[in-house]
Amino acid sequence: MRRSGKVGLAAGGVVAALAAYATLDVYDVVPGVLTRAAATRPAVPVPGHSTVGPSVAPPRAPTAPDVAGFDTGPEPGAASLKARIQAAQKAVGLTSKVTMTVRDATTGTDLYDQGAGTSMTPASTTKLLTAWAISHTLPLEGTFTTKVVSAARGSMVLVAGGDTCLNPKAGNPNAVCGRAGVGDLATQIAAGLKKQGLNSVRLAYDASYAPGPATAPGWGQDLLDMGFTTRIAMLGLSTQHAESGPAVANPDASTTAALATALRAKGIEATVGTPATAPVGAATVASVRSAPLLDQLGYALQESDNAMIESLARQAAYRSGTRADSEAALTRWLLARLAAGGFDLTGVKLADVCGLSDGTTLTARLLGDLLVGATSGKDPQFAPVLTRLAVGGWSGTLGNRYGTPATRDGAGWVRAKTGSLPSVNSLAGTVLDVQGRLLVFAIISNGPQPQGPTGARAAIDTVVTAIHECGCP
Repeated sequence: MRRSGKVGLAAGGVVAALAAYATLDVYDVVPGVLTRAAATRPAVPVPGHSTVGPSVAPPRAPTAPDVAGFDTGPEPGAASLKARIQAAQKAVGLTSKVTMTVRDATTGTDLYDQGAGTSMTPASTTKLLTAWAISHTLPLEGTFTTKVVSAARGSMVLVAGGDTCLNPKAGNPNAVCGRAGVGDLATQIAAGLKKQGLNSVRLAYDASYAPGPATAPGWGQDLLDMGFTTRIAMLGLSTQHAESGPAVANPDASTTAALATALRAKGIEATVGTPATAPVGAATVASVRSAPLLDQLGYALQESDNAMIESLARQAAYRSGTRADSEAALTRWLLARLAAGGFDLTGVKLADVCGLSDGTTLTARLLGDLLVGATSGKDPQFAPVLTRLAVGGWSGTLGNRYGTPATRDGAGWVRAKTGSLPSVNSLAGTVLDVQGRLLVFAIISNGPQPQGPTGARAAIDTVVTAIHECGCP
């Protein structure tokens, strides 16, 4: 998860702020010094070559999936690549326990293996497993509908449909988070009430869709209070995601209150009641649709949004016939989907499906397997998801990385998912080398960080930049 701008801390002086920052940093909330730029630039579908918006499909290479783009260069020599990687690791001083895999993205050839089958704590690169399962369960072009239905004369129910990114005002057609708007629901409701000669309404909300816990077992109250994650829900506002501040107590109620506020602005007296069940066959009064799943999934990956990826996974499980009403049920569903996909799950344990809770382990090899399936053309369902990963020096949780002298040559060429926890740093994705050959990599670092979490990230980025610069026979 990422948080932009200044961190909202209670007044307590410089010492308290610095202590809080140390925790924020390791959870991907802030990537470096407390100077995170607020603006997010659009992702580039092919690293280093274009700046297409998040909903525009990138150019397709004739014989490769979208993410490959350029694969005409020669495959780098394994011996030369190994020498460069090991030299880079030695220079930057990564932690003592590092596992890694580097493969040719088109052929899947193993080019470098450093304990890739060793079980490690991955942090948020876990989200790649979850994204794979979601993309193999729900249509990526599908959307989530939020609707309001009639309950009785003067009473309506807001029905959750899975969109946790509702704009509290009118929807923005150019946004991913905020594409659909509560204000648009209010406009439709107000028009209908005025036709009936009514100027008041009682609102309730139905949160029965894809039920489950509001948090995973490993999420302490401190994580919610400091904005590392929001609560898991099937309804929510774009302004109340993790990067916006402390988690709201009840996203469903908060969204309903926003609808009431929007109605009052239109001259409708609106009161908010308790949770309710929408009547069977009730008439739809108003409805809005989210951005496509591919864009929402891409947003969750780029921003490393823990609650959002949990919500999307729970919906995928629910709509495939699994009632994931506990985190254990959801992790079992994810493991079953991966096993059905033929992946080697040796050493894999899941405490949640986002990587925030303690206890999750997996291997760099598994991450490499997921990625190569997409880049080689064997897994066309997952390939579009990789086009939405953060780009080094450009977007998401990689937006303020790849800016040092040792890493800036990798900026724009790396597309990956980040992971950070105390004593954990990981990065997995694709990198285009200087000869135009796309490579897949996964790096997991566990253990003491001599230069702190920021230094560990920079060290990993230096290694990936060395991979980019190789292009060597």
